[in-house]
Amino acid sequence: MPFEDKVGLGKPSENPCISFALGKLKTVVLTDQQPVLEYRHSAVIPRARKFSSSQAQYVAAERSEVYVNIGYRLSAFGFLASNKPLLRGNYGFKDQWLALEWIRANIAAFGGNPDDIQISGLSAGAHSVHQLLHRASHLPEGQKAPFSSAALQSNAILTNPKTPEEYQVQFDALCRALNLDPEAPDILETLRDPLKVPWSSITHVIETDTLGINGTFRGCLADDWLPTSPNPVTWQRSGGLARGLRAHGVRSVVLGDLSEEWYLYSIAHPIPAPLDIVPNLTRYFPKDVAERFVGAWRKIPKDAGTEEAEKLYGEILSCGQVHLPIRILAEDLYNAEFPVLRYAIKWTPEQNRIEGYVTHGTDRCIWALRLPNLESNQIDIAKQWLDRIDKEVKQIEREDKPSRVTKMVLTLSAETNIEWKPDPQWDTLIELRGAILPN
Repeated sequence: MPFEDKVGLGKPSENPCISFALGKLKTVVLTDQQPVLEYRHSAVIPRARKFSSSQAQYVAAERSEVYVNIGYRLSAFGFLASNKPLLRGNYGFKDQWLALEWIRANIAAFGGNPDDIQISGLSAGAHSVHQLLHRASHLPEGQKAPFSSAALQSNAILTNPKTPEEYQVQFDALCRALNLDPEAPDILETLRDPLKVPWSSITHVIETDTLGINGTFRGCLADDWLPTSPNPVTWQRSGGLARGLRAHGVRSVVLGDLSEEWYLYSIAHPIPAPLDIVPNLTRYFPKDVAERFVGAWRKIPKDAGTEEAEKLYGEILSCGQVHLPIRILAEDLYNAEFPVLRYAIKWTPEQNRIEGYVTHGTDRCIWALRLPNLESNQIDIAKQWLDRIDKEVKQIEREDKPSRVTKMVLTLSAETNIEWKPDPQWDTLIELRGAILPN
């Protein structure tokens, strides 16, 4: 597959922090104002590249839509936070918000409709979308969000982000890995100086896992991005998120997961033994939540081997990153009668699966209609899925409420049928929430 087909035809701009890849019809009447779908990449925030191999030229041509992929600051460059010196983090989220404002202001020049923009993301991208939904819900009265709908693919927020104080350990670890004194009075100036600290030295300590469990950089609970009182979880559970989205022009949310998410999560980090599970879960969750997950899960022997430990880790992490928060968000939106559509994918193209699993990210070729990655019969299945999702979204937006009860999920079955089915995991996972998140 040609490199340009994977990453697009454009060249880097003068601003390396925010970048765009845009796909549209070769011939388009600019006054037509086509729907706009904006996408942020997958892979974990610590190591994501600016653009994944999911350029949207094929789906844009098929569906007469304008697609925009965005790039933003990642890892320590986008999410470093600390208390001393005070760094509030979330720079990567702020990049995305600025990108959305630029898209809304300029997309008409590319044939897009600034009043019909759906933001979407896979994995870490879906986590970002959840953050952006919270941001939109707190906008000043009368101000519209820079998007009208959202799609979260295989990820969502489970717990409140860590505070700058809680991220101090990570900041100190990064500095020491770079042979710097984190308590030096000029530490920020040193880190910002590319002659003293080249960007490559920062990426090296992250990519080589020198930081260990401190090498995963995520969002920070800081009031220059989102209000801290009430915190995001309380705001969402109270119905504030749904009310705020409605008030600021967001019309619908789509969210869902795959049947075997666990496999890709099982190889996300080295897990040589069961004792490594809790420390690696704390990359993503508070320690007490990580311990409750392990306590509530199936047991394996303390001397179990790597393969067994990795599988258990993958099961727990995929539940905490995908299956449980997706259902919690869906329930919170349902309870507020906000238009929400939940899906489940149990089939992905066999040649795109990892070790044969319908696992995390293997559905991207369906959403982007990646013709080079699909057989002819699979192209038909992907088109049917996209059409059905579009039909269902239009219905819930028209009715301004969910079209099914909470336990029902639009399913792409292993036999490639598309139908509404009861969610077999719903009761188990909602019960698990009480054990994992008692407060």
